[in-house]
This record gives sequence, structure tokens and C-alpha cells, in this order.
Amino acid sequence: MQSFSKPFFRYLLTILSAVFSVSLIGVVSASSSTASLGAVVENGVVFPIVQNTELGRIVTTPCNTEIIHNGKQLLESVDIVLDPGHGGPETGSVGANGLVERDLNLTVTLLVEKELLSLGYTVALTRNTDLHMPIRQRTAIANALSPKAFVSIHHNGGAVRRSDVPGTETFHQVNNSESQRLAGLLFEEVFESLNDYWVPWVNTVHNGASSRLSEPGRDAYGILRNTPNIPSAIVEAVYLSNPPEADLMLLPEVQQVEAEAITRAIHRFISTSDPGSGFKPSFIDGAMTGTGSARGCVDLEYEKDLRVTAAYSNDEFESLTTAAKKAGMSVDEFQLFGVHALDLFLKVDSDSDSSGETIPAPVVSGSNVSNVNWSAESQVALARVGEAYGFTSSEVQKLGATLMVFLTSLG
Repeated sequence: MQSFSKPFFRYLLTILSAVFSVSLIGVVSASSSTASLGAVVENGVVFPIVQNTELGRIVTTPCNTEIIHNGKQLLESVDIVLDPGHGGPETGSVGANGLVERDLNLTVTLLVEKELLSLGYTVALTRNTDLHMPIRQRTAIANALSPKAFVSIHHNGGAVRRSDVPGTETFHQVNNSESQRLAGLLFEEVFESLNDYWVPWVNTVHNGASSRLSEPGRDAYGILRNTPNIPSAIVEAVYLSNPPEADLMLLPEVQQVEAEAITRAIHRFISTSDPGSGFKPSFIDGAMTGTGSARGCVDLEYEKDLRVTAAYSNDEFESLTTAAKKAGMSVDEFQLFGVHALDLFLKVDSDSDSSGETIPAPVVSGSNVSNVNWSAESQVALARVGEAYGFTSSEVQKLGATLMVFLTSLG
């Protein structure tokens, strides 16, 4: 992609001002804060906040798509974030008895949530129903809520080596002592609780607490790699691919035992300095592909369209319709595209120093009215440009049209 310098951006907007009488004084760069902003919650779905704007909160959806959505509840932080692994078309392991890891992960996580709440902790789940959710969104939720611990709950598959003890595995962030301690406590509690049962267990050499790496110094699991400032761990309690273990995990009693073990581990992590146990050296697994892709992810409709009106003089509207026709777009598409282009310019220009100057807003009155419907996703560009310049949605919509008329005149 071609990059644009600030002088070019100023020059571009200077020419734009001549097209629709928008006089230019300067440029304001879009703000880009890295601070945790919390999340909004609606119907149990957590939407991490990316940016607060006058138009509304920019958040990410379960499919990791930015939309404008204010939700019904604001959540600033929690003590613990729990992640039921997999979801939607990503089933995880499936037992011979039909037990699906995706569903078992959620069942156990809900039980852990109940136990932690009874201890007085505040808790959030990355999902509390069967949702397709990429790893990037799961970690975005954790990062937004800055918990004391982030635990991803899984059940394993693939092992065939017979064992006298459970093949419990936990994974921690490489070179992170607190993450390692969390994984050691999870291993200790889950392993000991399951070891009270006798079944023909299976395990691998990774039975214990360790770091799985894709290359030296790099966590293979995105859950761990993308939450560097949070003590994070993954727990794989048993092997559903082993029929006796899958049958054991069908029992509600055993699901509760596992949940209580995970709860004890998290409580000990937060309230004590206990070190945990079962530690193994880090290892490189270059063949691991992982799951949690956004491919094929489809969001529900979380917000309605926003209808924005801008008006044009006769000359302005004639220029707009002519340019839109030349570009092979409708007038509505033309204005939408222009605002997205402005948003792109702001992103490209965001690393430059800002002088704090502003652009006077375009005049949005006139005898020719244009109404454009903005989806929750397209409203993000509308909100960011408006926030950068202090413009109303109508003014941003007209500025986008200004940009497009100019760009079309270059062709």
C-alpha cells in the first residue's frame, strides 16, 4: 500500500477545500490509545472497546469485526477471564461416545464461573454460548478487562500411549514466571482431582506444565502470545479421544470435580504464593497448526443501520452525481467510500506529529438532500473521522463526498 506523508495529506485536503469550499487550516491525526478501555456486554456477549467516540463506542464483535455498539452494560475490569475453547464449527476433540469438546469446555467453564462467583470474584467469559470466535477476539476480551488471571479451558485429543495416571497438560507463557505458576497450580489441582478415578488413561511426554513454542522464544498458542501483560494459561484436562476418558467426562459429577479443581487453582494463584508443580521444559512444536480462525465466522446483527443526511447546493450535487457515475457507483456508495478513504488516510498518517490545528466543517445545507444508511460496521469509519476532526456525522459524510469528487477528477 502506498504511504502518504503529512504534507501530502495537507496538500490533498487543500485541494479538497477548493472543490466544495471547505477552507483548510490544518490536520488533526486520529487518536490511537493503547490503554484498556473495558468492554460492553449485551445478552452475555462481551464486546471489547477499541475507542470511545461521540457517535458511540467502537468495539469488536465475536468475529473480531469493528462496529459501533454501546451495549447494555459497561464492564471496566474483572478479576478473572475464562475462555471455553473452540465453539461454532470448531468442535475440538470428539469422543467416540459423541461428547464434543466445544460443548464440554463450555459446561465446565460455566461451573467454574459459578464456583468463582461464590468466592466473591468478578468473572467474565469469552463466550457463554456456542459462538464461533477467533483467538484474536478471545484475547481482545482478556486484554480489555485486565484480569488477574486468564484461563483457557480445553480437553485434549490424540494421545494413544497407555498411562496409570491422567494425561493432564497445562501450558504457560514462555519466560513468564506468574503464567508458569498459574499453569503449575492448574496442573496440580486438576491432575490430583482426576487421579482419584481409575480408567485406562493415556498421556504424552508433555504430561505436566510447560511452554509450547513455534520457534525459540515464541509461544505457539495465540491465547498466550497475544496476552503478554496478563498471567495466562491453558488447561487440557483429559483426552476425549480415549473412549474411557470420554465416558468419564460424560458424568456431571466428574465435570463438577474438574470445575472445582480449576477454581481451587485460580484461587490459590490469586490468594497465595504457592508455586504449583509438574513443570516440564519448554519445547518447540513447529508442526502445530492451532485453531481459532476467523475464516467463515458470521456475526449476528447487533445494531441497526444509522441514517445520516447531508445536503448539497445545485453545483455540488451535480459534481457529486457526475463523479459517482464516472466511478460506477451510486451516490450513496460514493459517500460511504469517501469516508472510508478518509479513515484510511488517518490511519496511514497516525504516526506523524499533529499540530493540533482543525479543519472548519463543510456546510451541510442545500436544496439537494442525500440520505445514506450506515451499517454498524461502516459507522466505525464515520465515528473515527468525526472524532479526529470534531465533525458531525453529516459533515463527515459530506467531506467524504468532497474527497471522492476530487479523486475522481484526477482520473
